[in-house]
Amino acid sequence: MRKTFAKFWQKPEKEETVENSIPSENLSSVDKAMNNLIKMKEATKILKASAPTVRKYARLGYYKEYRFGEKLVFYDKEEILNFIVNKCQSAENY
Repeated sequence: MRKTFAKFWQKPEKEETVENSIPSENLSSVDKAMNNLIKMKEATKILKASAPTVRKYARLGYYKEYRFGEKLVFYDKEEILNFIVNKCQSAENY
């Protein structure tokens, strides 16, 4: 019983990747935009910053914040990556 209980809480050893069922060629522009949106948790990992810092950068206009309701917040992954690249390039100029 103890082994099965421990296995229940552990992550599976092999994680299967599930690809999108819709091919990228047939996606509309709205679907492409929605596929590029990431949640706050992913944005904090990409920027290596806290949630308040991610929100602050969005307020300052470095990238856009997309809100769906009161708590559901998304960010565009490309905008965040462009922000990181631009900041690195400006740091090299100094």
